[in-house]
Amino acid sequence: MRAVQIQSYGGPEVVEVVDMPKPEPTADQVLVRAHALGVGYPDVLLRTGIYKWKPALPSILGNEMTGHIEAVGANVTGLKEGQPVLVFGTGGGRYAEYNAVDPTLITPLPESVDLDAATTIPNYLVAWAALHGVAHAGRAKTIYVNGAAGGTGTAILDLCRSEGIQTIAGASSDEKCEFAASLGTIGTVNYSRENIAEKVLEITEGRGVDISFDQLGGDALTKSLSMMAPLGLIVLYNALLGAPSDDLFDALREHRGHSLGVQCFSLHSYDNDLDERARIFDAIVERFASGALNPPIYDCIPLEEARRAHELIDDRQILGKLILKP
Repeated sequence: MRAVQIQSYGGPEVVEVVDMPKPEPTADQVLVRAHALGVGYPDVLLRTGIYKWKPALPSILGNEMTGHIEAVGANVTGLKEGQPVLVFGTGGGRYAEYNAVDPTLITPLPESVDLDAATTIPNYLVAWAALHGVAHAGRAKTIYVNGAAGGTGTAILDLCRSEGIQTIAGASSDEKCEFAASLGTIGTVNYSRENIAEKVLEITEGRGVDISFDQLGGDALTKSLSMMAPLGLIVLYNALLGAPSDDLFDALREHRGHSLGVQCFSLHSYDNDLDERARIFDAIVERFASGALNPPIYDCIPLEEARRAHELIDDRQILGKLILKP
C-alpha cells in the first residue's frame, strides 16, 4: 500500500510517499480502507517534531481519515465489514491507503454522511469541546474567532451559526476575511493591518465579546483583554506566537472590574474520558447526518501530492479543509 512517511523532522521536503506492506489486523483490531485523509495543523506539528505526542521515527503522518471497514478482528464486536467510519487519533498513522486500528479510534458514520466532509469531524470535536466543554458558550452573545479561515476556525463559526451565536472572524488577509464572512459572521478583522481590539469593540458597539478563541497568543493576547465583555473568557489553543512579553496576571488585574479569564485548551484533556469524547462525536455526527453543519472543503488532492499539501499549509493558503485522496 501507499503511505506518507517522514524519516526526519523538518519542512515539507521530509514528506515522502512510500510503498509498504498492507497491515494485517490482529484479533483486537479493525482494518479500514481509506476514502479520504484530512490534512491539518497537527500534522505540521508531527512533521516538525514539536508535537508532545509524536511517535518514534520513521512515522506515518496524519490524524484523521474516513473510509470503509474491510476486515473485523475476531474479538471485535459492534462493527461490520463495509461500514463507513471515521478513524481519528492523535500521534499520526492515518496518511495511508489502509489502517489497522483499535476500535476505540473508530466512529461509525451513517450512510448519508459524505466521507470527504466527514474528515472535518475532528475539527468539530475540537470546536465543540472548546465551545461547550470549556467556554459554556450557551450563555454567549458574541464570540471572536482568530484564525477563522482554517479547519478549526471554520468549525467554530459553523457550530455557532447552527446554534444562533453571533461571531466575529479574525484572519490574516482580506481574502480570508471575505471567505470567513461568507460563513455568516457579523464582522471580520484583518489582523495583519487592523487592531483586533479596536475593530471588535467597533463591531460590537463597545460591548465586546463574551468569548475569544485565540490560536496565536503572543503580545496580542494581553492587548485583547480590552475587547472582552464582563465575565469574558479567552480560550487559548495552539499559541503559535508563544507567550506574551507582558505579565498576563498583571494585565488581568488591570481589567479586574470585568472579571476576565484565560484558559489554555487542548483536546488531550479528554484522553482519559473516552465516553464523553464519544458522546460529543455522536452529537456532531448526528448534526452532519441532518445537514445542520456545512464544512467548507478547500480542495481534494491525490495522496502522491502530500508534500504539496504541506507546502500549502506552511504558506497559509488553505481556506477551510484540505483533503488527500488515496
